Amino acid sequence: MKPITLTTISQEREVIDKVKAESMISIWRSQLLDHHQAVLAATSSTDNDNPNSSSSSFPVPLCDTIILSNKSYTPEGAQVIASFLTSKDEFDPPIADGITTAILSDIMASQPEVQGLQVLTTITQAFQNSRLRYVDLSDNAMGSKGVTASREVIGGKAVRNSLEALKLRNNGLSEYTMQEVACFLTAPEEEEEEGYDDGNADTEGRSKCIAENLKLLHFFNNMSGNDGCKSFAKIVNHCTDKMEDICMSGTRALAEGSRYIVTALHEAAQKGHLKNLTSLDVNDNAFGEEETYRLLADSLKVCAKLKYLNLHDCVLHDEGMRAVCDALMSANAPLEYLNFGGNDVTAVGAKSIVGLLKSVNLTLKTFCVAENDELTSRGVKRIVDVLGSNTLESVVFNATSIGTMGAEAIVGMRDRVPNLKVLEMDENRIPLVWVEQLEEVYGNVLQNMEDNDEEEDADDDLEEEEEEEEEEEEEEEKKETPKDDAMDSLTSALGKVTV
Repeated sequence: MKPITLTTISQEREVIDKVKAESMISIWRSQLLDHHQAVLAATSSTDNDNPNSSSSSFPVPLCDTIILSNKSYTPEGAQVIASFLTSKDEFDPPIADGITTAILSDIMASQPEVQGLQVLTTITQAFQNSRLRYVDLSDNAMGSKGVTASREVIGGKAVRNSLEALKLRNNGLSEYTMQEVACFLTAPEEEEEEGYDDGNADTEGRSKCIAENLKLLHFFNNMSGNDGCKSFAKIVNHCTDKMEDICMSGTRALAEGSRYIVTALHEAAQKGHLKNLTSLDVNDNAFGEEETYRLLADSLKVCAKLKYLNLHDCVLHDEGMRAVCDALMSANAPLEYLNFGGNDVTAVGAKSIVGLLKSVNLTLKTFCVAENDELTSRGVKRIVDVLGSNTLESVVFNATSIGTMGAEAIVGMRDRVPNLKVLEMDENRIPLVWVEQLEEVYGNVLQNMEDNDEEEDADDDLEEEEEEEEEEEEEEEKKETPKDDAMDSLTSALGKVTV
């Protein structure tokens, strides 16, 4: 029988003091004892077939997952929980020893700093004899003191040879704090207790570090800045081809920090360490410089298993978008989630997206190009004309300067996306008559459009833009025509040959 999960009883936000903690543990105790009896019954039913079995042996721990999220624990409440998890009085071995997944997100909100740090220390140290594979510390205001308080589940004995997934989302990690986390994750085993190094030590022949086992690494909405991205790069440089899921987004980094991110990804790609990557979220970074977006594109070329890609707000522009789309087509990745929102893509850049969409129509579930206000109806129409899939469930076109032409194309798309559940088109300038058509055709699938300006038509601005776009297209064609001209000349010459 599979181990059970211990979780907070109520989903409501509340303070867990000593009394409430004892009440929660009372329920846990009953659940564990019931499961204990069920395991004994299952074990005894096979005793006749296994002469070596005993009624006190268990093939698996009673509990392997604990979820303490979305509560504010007092130090006293935390101590009650920790004592229960580590006690041998009722369960031997202790419950904590069998736990491999610890969801400890948002457990100290509203607590004063000293008490909050006490809670983190008490809860995390309860797992010192565990072999944690999955740790989530998100939504705790960590800082350097918080990382130190949580050291046991970031770089301590509890995770030394077992950690596969670490989430630090919305923790307010500064540049210095990111350095501490990086050093915990990359320190050789024999050096871990000596504190973190400055990153200049020779790593040849180094002992195994925690980062080498990681399959999932998430940093989101922190204050890491450029140097924090450098620490992220250090971690990635120690990861292996076990890595499947990477998130480094909302970093508050500039171009320099963003280059650290893509350089690390590029080096990992060259070493074959991204071949099993299925999810990459690097939104809200600055990849606009040519060197940077080309490193990103080269990294994506080897991601043949990639299903989730979030490049929202990455300042790619048309040129970067073309490089990225070409790379993804080269990888032939089975993309299910694709977010290109907020990249200053125009109708010209939409052509690159069109090529990619044709290759992923059989797998794509969610597609977003929101907040590209220069995309216009022309670019949206180009994209919509190739969207046609039984898998597509969500499409987001918010703030893309859609007018009549784009709305008409989207109305015509309905039969080609029979399983669409969400269509977002707010913050555009679509005339009322077409809003009504969209509502009639899509019904509840169409999300709220309260910020759409239905008294104007964004397409009124297209005439002037059309000339500019044609000029850009002509320049693009000139770059591509030399080979075509040479082929035409060859064909013409061959046509004149008589036998």
